[in-house]
Amino acid sequence: MLWLHIATPESAIAAQQLMRTLARLRPDLSVLVSGAPDTMALPAGALRQSAPVDTVLAARAMLSAWRPTLVVLLGAPPPNALPTALISEASAQSVTLALLEARSPQLGGLRALSRLWWRAIARAVYARFDVAMAPDKASAAWLERMGVSPAAVVVSGPIREPVEPLPCTEAERAALAQQLQSRPLWFAVAVPEAEEGAVLAAHEKALLRAHRMLLVLMPEGPGRAEQIAVELASRGHRAAWRAAEEEPEDDVQVLIVEDERELGLWYRLAPLTWMGGTLNAGRATRSPLEAAALGSAVVHGPATGPHADDYARLADAGACRLVTSPAALADVVAELIAPDRVAALAHNAWAMISGHAGVADQVARRLLAELDAARARKDRGQD
Repeated sequence: MLWLHIATPESAIAAQQLMRTLARLRPDLSVLVSGAPDTMALPAGALRQSAPVDTVLAARAMLSAWRPTLVVLLGAPPPNALPTALISEASAQSVTLALLEARSPQLGGLRALSRLWWRAIARAVYARFDVAMAPDKASAAWLERMGVSPAAVVVSGPIREPVEPLPCTEAERAALAQQLQSRPLWFAVAVPEAEEGAVLAAHEKALLRAHRMLLVLMPEGPGRAEQIAVELASRGHRAAWRAAEEEPEDDVQVLIVEDERELGLWYRLAPLTWMGGTLNAGRATRSPLEAAALGSAVVHGPATGPHADDYARLADAGACRLVTSPAALADVVAELIAPDRVAALAHNAWAMISGHAGVADQVARRLLAELDAARARKDRGQD
């Protein structure tokens, strides 16, 4: 049996991906899951168990009842919130211990470690892990400083659900690509009304460098297309409205689109995507990984909302650009007209996404190897 303890609510998605991978690689594996939210669906055959109270007696009783071969702690609670009794008792019973998705702590965790006596306790706890798979190099270095044996630390990358590319009709994509040919193109997706002015101003500045440049603009909500077309006309620009079957002719500077079912089409066609709602509205409704997975470089503002982790991953990979003002947006769009500049961002994004795609498989195979080795040791001991 493998006992998977989900140490933080943020780890639930990674836990689901890991359990699905384990079930695929070894369908007969028994998995006990503790710490899972009540709303979290478990794979067939997995057993749900409440997390034990963090006392030696409770941990000992649970280990005796289930007799796991491997205990996996998934997540990064502050060091002072580790289930120390479970870790210590499992180690005392020679149960293999694995730590996944552990990141160096934020300020609260660092404050907890500021006292020397607590730092000594935490080091003694971390030293009991037989394997620790860290999401990045900084976290791996921190785990070693906290007492995990360097031989036990592996940088695996973060466990994430694979990014499924949004679909599109290939014939339509090919036809539009032929029509647009070498026109510079950028896409502004889910743009709230408060950001429309900044996006249009950025496009006007880009037009000074590339007069054939086309902006594909998708407003955040329905009913804005006609108003935007009127605004563009007042600025001296010609717009086309895709819902009215208007085409992006050579003299059209802005194509207004509204059908979210076509997102995959525009991400594929546009080398650059502005993620709407991130400048100051704070309503980032789309994940940047949608664009990145289809080869469109991501530009965004500071208000990343519920997708902050995705933006941080892209930033770490050098795969996006942050702007903090409407003027900065205009400068970045104008700069990224150059194909080599935008291609570097898109390549880094693709490399990050494809590199993370196999992390769950890598981690699951390592856990199964540890499980088999522990079982073999137990069998030898019984002989």
